[in-house]
Amino acid sequence: MNKSRPWPDSLFTRMFLIIAGLLLLSQLAVYWFFNIYQANPQAERLAQNWAQILTLSETLTPAQRQETESVLLHQGLRIVPAGAVRGHNPHLPVLANALQLLHHMGWPQAQLRVDGQRRMLWLQTRPDATLALAMPMPHPPGLPLPWFKLAAILLLSWLGAYLAVRQVTRPLTRLMQGVARLRGGDTPADLPEAGPADLRRLAERFNQTLRDLHRLWKEREMVLVGVSHDLRTPLTRMRLSAEFLPAEEEARSEIIANIQEMDKVIHQFLDYARSGEQEPLVATDLGLWLKAFILRQPAGVVWHPPAVALPKIPIQEVGLARALQNLVDNAQSHGSAPIDVSAEPTADGVLIRVRDHGPGIAEAELEAVRAPFAQAGKGGGVGLGLAIVERILAYHHGRFVLVNAPGGGLEARIVLPSAP
Repeated sequence: MNKSRPWPDSLFTRMFLIIAGLLLLSQLAVYWFFNIYQANPQAERLAQNWAQILTLSETLTPAQRQETESVLLHQGLRIVPAGAVRGHNPHLPVLANALQLLHHMGWPQAQLRVDGQRRMLWLQTRPDATLALAMPMPHPPGLPLPWFKLAAILLLSWLGAYLAVRQVTRPLTRLMQGVARLRGGDTPADLPEAGPADLRRLAERFNQTLRDLHRLWKEREMVLVGVSHDLRTPLTRMRLSAEFLPAEEEARSEIIANIQEMDKVIHQFLDYARSGEQEPLVATDLGLWLKAFILRQPAGVVWHPPAVALPKIPIQEVGLARALQNLVDNAQSHGSAPIDVSAEPTADGVLIRVRDHGPGIAEAELEAVRAPFAQAGKGGGVGLGLAIVERILAYHHGRFVLVNAPGGGLEARIVLPSAP
């Protein structure tokens, strides 16, 4: 059972988070250094201006202050009584740094108050000064607001991480899709041999491997079909000859039974080889098709009609009939009657159940018996029945599982998708 982990499981998500995090941290560091580089010169300019204004205000007589009042107002400056001072100590780094620089320029007792509501700065030469200098709060530089800068950094980091990760994972996604097509039985299509040199070489080798595997599979099918076909001809002659043997009835029946058993084994080989052929998928009313299939079965096979009508889905009629027949034959050989067949619609297709009422199979063997030539009991054959079912369902892009039914017996479940 997989334990839930906070770290994502997909390569794309992991690489995206790592690269996006590194890009974000690097951009924030650049942003921080840039602000420091930008704030220090601005603080120096403010401190120099304040020092000049304080020096001027200290040297002017009251009469001179009145004469220069209009000039100061034109610059946005006013000399007001200290009782009019409002606000709080500066929190912005630029203003705090400028005040520290002002202290080092000969005004160690200078005080600064910030009135955020009226966007005013109040500057005093010392705490007990009777006058204060009112000036507008300096405008921020002509750059976007900090939150806008951070949002831009975040979005650009995500975009850069996505583009970088996509360049790496897109070829891997193509490889996985190629493997999925090959596993599903489709004729492998060559992957695009484009991109950087190492990815091109990977695509070339993968395409060559797919072509080699497909050729080997076709050769194996040809060998199986050829050998099986060539063996059935002499077996047929042997069976016909055995019919006319002047031997005892019991011996002749034994010979004929053995020949028929050999013919059955060869028939399984043929079915296994031909289950990879590309029969077209045809949209079929599965309810009517299953009903007709059950009518061809012996009396021990019972059809349980679904409560809801089954949808039309694309199937290989001959292939799916062969798969279901193998499941029914296995249930009759290894289980006990009745053999219950039922179907029901699901969210993405149809679920078909074939259940017997025999002893079932040990839980440890449920997966192993699906492999070619695997057998879980006595019943004849060479163990290709479930392997044939597996291959046929691969062409339907469906799933096939074996479970022990709660009330006893083995249940085969086939899930067919509504779309291939």
